[in-house]
Amino acid sequence: MQASSLMQNPAPIYLLSSDEPLLLRDWLDAARKSLKHEGFEDIQNHSADTGVDWQELLYECDMPSLFADKKCRIIRIPNGKPGQQGAKTIQSLCENLPQDCVFIFVIPGLDRAIKNSSWFKRVQQAGEIVELKPVYLNQLPDWIMQRAKQKSLHIDAQSAAFLAERTEGNLLAADQELEKLSIRFADTSELTFETIEQSVAQSSRYNNFVLVDACLAGNTQRAMKVLNSLVAEGYVTTQLLWAIQSTLEQLVRLKQAQVSARLGAQLWASLRIWSSKQRLFQAALARMELDQIERLLQSCATLDRIGKGQQYAGYPDMDWLQMKTLVGEFCGVWSN
Repeated sequence: MQASSLMQNPAPIYLLSSDEPLLLRDWLDAARKSLKHEGFEDIQNHSADTGVDWQELLYECDMPSLFADKKCRIIRIPNGKPGQQGAKTIQSLCENLPQDCVFIFVIPGLDRAIKNSSWFKRVQQAGEIVELKPVYLNQLPDWIMQRAKQKSLHIDAQSAAFLAERTEGNLLAADQELEKLSIRFADTSELTFETIEQSVAQSSRYNNFVLVDACLAGNTQRAMKVLNSLVAEGYVTTQLLWAIQSTLEQLVRLKQAQVSARLGAQLWASLRIWSSKQRLFQAALARMELDQIERLLQSCATLDRIGKGQQYAGYPDMDWLQMKTLVGEFCGVWSN
C-alpha cells in the first residue's frame, strides 16, 4: 500500500511494519505529506521506548486540538510488543474508531507471535496493515537504479551492482551514496561507472556508517574524530541519527534474543547484518546491557524531537551536544 493512498480516504488506524528503516522513513514522510494535504496539521510522534501514555492517547482523540481539527499520532514500537496496556489501548481504538484522528503504529517485521495476537487481529479488521517487504540482494541493483532516477541520476547496471556490493545491502547507505552523487553531479545527464567508482572511493573515508562502526567497536577516539570530521563537512544531526538509531534498534533485538538464548543465524539474516559486520555487533553485545541500549534509543528520540523543533533546544548547538553524548555513551563512556 502506498502512503499516497492516505490522501483519498485515510483509515483511522494503520499498522506499519518493516525491518528497513529507509522504507519506513519514506512511507511515513509520504504519509505526513498526504495527511497535511487533507488537513491533518496536528501530527505528533511517540515512541514506546520513551514511555507512551496509552490512556492519554485515548483521551486525546475525544479532545479538540488547539491547533487543528484533524490529528495524527505516530507511535513507534521498536520491539513490536505494545505490552498489556498498549494492546488494550489499540483494541479499544479499533472498537471505537476515532473521528478526524489517524493512528499509525510502527513496528519491525511481522512474526508469528504478532500475527497471532488479539490486538493485531483487531487492527486487521478495523484498520489497515501495511507491510513493507525488504529489498533482497538480487533485487538491490534494480532498486538502486530506480532510486537513482528519483534523484534525476542515470546510472547503468554495472554501477548499480557496484553500489549494491559497496553498501552490503544496506538501503540507507545506498541511498546516501546516491544522494551525494546527485549533489556532486547535478548537471551531469549520465554518470559513467568510472566516475561513480572514483567518487565513492573519495567520499568513503568518513561517513555516518564509519561512525556507526566505530561506535559498535567501542572506539571512542575514532568515533569522535569521525564525528568532528562530519561536522566540518557540513553534516547535520538528522543525517547521522537514522544510521545510529537503526543500528541501536538492531542491537535491541539481538540483545533480547541473546538474553533468551535465541540468537542464531536466522535472526542475523532477518536483520540483514552480513558476516562482515557481525563481529562489530558481537563486540557491542558483549559490552552493553539491554537497559543501556534502550537508554540510547531514548536519547535518539530526544534528538529527533529537537531536530524537528518539537522540543526546546535550550541553547544553540544543543543537538550536536546531544549527538556527541550519544556517540560517547554508545562507545561505552557512560554518564551517571
